[in-house]
Amino acid sequence: MSFLKSSRRPTEKVSSDSSQLSFDLLSNLTYMACIAIGEPPRDIIFAKSITQGFKTSVFFNQVYLLTKKLGFQYREAFPLVAQDTKAAKVRALMLRFAGALSSGESEHEFLLQEARVERENYQGEYTRAVEALQKWGDAYAAFMVSSTLIMVVVLMSTMLFEMGDMFLMILGGGVALLNAFGVYVIKLSSPVETTIYRSHTGPVARKRAKQLLVVLAPVGMALAVLVFRDSGIALASIVFGMFLVPSGIYAYLDDKKVRVLDEQVPGFVRGLGNVTASMGSTLSVALNHINLQSTAALEPYVRRLQTRLNSHMDPELCWDQFRDETGSELVNRTTRMLVDGVELGGRADRVGRVANDYSMNIVLLRARRYTTALPFSFLVVVLHAAMAALLVFILEITQAFNGRLLGLRETLDGASDMVIQLPQLPIFSPKDMLLPTVLTYMILVVLTIANLMVPKIATGGHPVKFVSYASIMIMISGLTLLVVPPIVEQLFSQ
Repeated sequence: MSFLKSSRRPTEKVSSDSSQLSFDLLSNLTYMACIAIGEPPRDIIFAKSITQGFKTSVFFNQVYLLTKKLGFQYREAFPLVAQDTKAAKVRALMLRFAGALSSGESEHEFLLQEARVERENYQGEYTRAVEALQKWGDAYAAFMVSSTLIMVVVLMSTMLFEMGDMFLMILGGGVALLNAFGVYVIKLSSPVETTIYRSHTGPVARKRAKQLLVVLAPVGMALAVLVFRDSGIALASIVFGMFLVPSGIYAYLDDKKVRVLDEQVPGFVRGLGNVTASMGSTLSVALNHINLQSTAALEPYVRRLQTRLNSHMDPELCWDQFRDETGSELVNRTTRMLVDGVELGGRADRVGRVANDYSMNIVLLRARRYTTALPFSFLVVVLHAAMAALLVFILEITQAFNGRLLGLRETLDGASDMVIQLPQLPIFSPKDMLLPTVLTYMILVVLTIANLMVPKIATGGHPVKFVSYASIMIMISGLTLLVVPPIVEQLFSQ
């Protein structure tokens, strides 16, 4: 048992939340089902599976090592690993696997059935997560409006009476926590999945987005600091946001391309599997005979793959380069199922159908998520512009009103022959606007940060996608600070 004790920490780290494992568990089971179609030796199924990098691979790796290093039977190793597994779903799978092996059921039939059941479970969990995301998206909009109205009430209240500094600070902190809670809830309710294939080079658009971010972001920050010294925070924000736009555009293009490629993966693997089986040839030969018109987005990548394979390069390296160029994790996992399953003796059409069912299910679920998340993203952008403009508008009105009171009191105090005095009421007394102004700007910054994070979390994608929304939100905040004050000044001048 020393092996289990030595691996307890990584096991507990991986299995702390079953929902985090659902996508990898589905992918792991489907991959094992695909390579088991050819009925290779049991050791090969586990050895190939644990090299795929799934989060669930650690459990199967423990089973494999128990059998190879300590001489346990598989039906004995599975219950031992299940004892140390905290994720209820994985623990139940381990025990079912042990029962199937004890009863003499073939790995192929067991894994196909488990993959099918897990696909249905994953679909139900994902659908519930999307519904929760839709409801919490509405709640987040309410959070944003409520926090803004709280600050509006506070600013209006400063014209009526003097508010304590401690009360204002506590109120500002509460508003910031409310927005942070909204971001956390959106993250918690969003489906957990991996859409981006992380490789050494990656697609051209993603590579350029990273390069432009590394180069332009520091330059934009330095220039924004210089502009801030001379012209204030409004122009500084606009300048910094503009320097993020090029990286944000490439990040958006990369995300859009990955979505289109994912939609065409099911037809590609199904067609390639059917052609390979009908011709009785290899995948490399069949690749030259498939019709790529139905997968137009994949066509340039498949053409380059064909060229490399026809040049008698290492097929594994050719497929790895194909996956790297697409940058899609769904392409990566689905093609590995097809290629490895056929290489291990499985019928290409049967392997292609299993891989097709897996990828089609993922594509449909992601389309449902995107249908919910995209309108929410637009709503956040519009609400950010409206709430930022409202905050700055009320702040400028309050400052202008306070300035008028201060000027009027100085005028009356300097007129020795005038007996008219302002009533001794709080509303006629000038207030110290430093802290309310600071709090308003702080809330504006909090809103900007929260609103650039929430759309990315809701839609998913590569982390560089944050830059797309950051450039928009920062420039909206800067434009608000630039445009609203002159409007208020014009209103008061009339």
